[in-house]
Amino acid sequence: MGQDITCLITKENIELDKNIIHFRIKEFIFIPFNISCDLELEEAKAFDLLSDYIQHLESQDSFDHYSYNRDNDHCNLDIFKIIRDYQIKSFIIEHSYDWADLPVEYYFMQVLDGRIIKNSLVFDESDLSKSNRANVEEAKKNFGLYFNWLNMTDLFYSYYFADRAYTLQQAK
Repeated sequence: MGQDITCLITKENIELDKNIIHFRIKEFIFIPFNISCDLELEEAKAFDLLSDYIQHLESQDSFDHYSYNRDNDHCNLDIFKIIRDYQIKSFIIEHSYDWADLPVEYYFMQVLDGRIIKNSLVFDESDLSKSNRANVEEAKKNFGLYFNWLNMTDLFYSYYFADRAYTLQQAK
């Protein structure tokens, strides 16, 4: 089995509900999700503003149908509902799945001050998306993320590791 984790990462000062699994590491908040489907980030390339992209997502399926439940699988709408509800304007979404140390899936998105950074979008194996993969490290540095959170496997090996670590942390 390999690492399989998706995180919404922000530096914004927000107070999340205690039911939402999250970790404060350095100046960042990491919110892991149990994603078992395509994040559908390809659609984001058609939008400049996060607000327009969220409006587009809401036009396809009401966010009211999605309430965060830490015991269920999540989808892209769960992530963007939290972004909308907590008015998060600058963030990274990163998903990494590997099997036997071989990369299987990788998704990445960066939004700064409500603007979608299009050259950061990695959503599939198309040429555009593959070429954007080279921009990921620079996007992370521009965001101030100078450490590789994916190496923190005690927390971020999988959503279930994160859930267990968060539960233990809350019990203290």
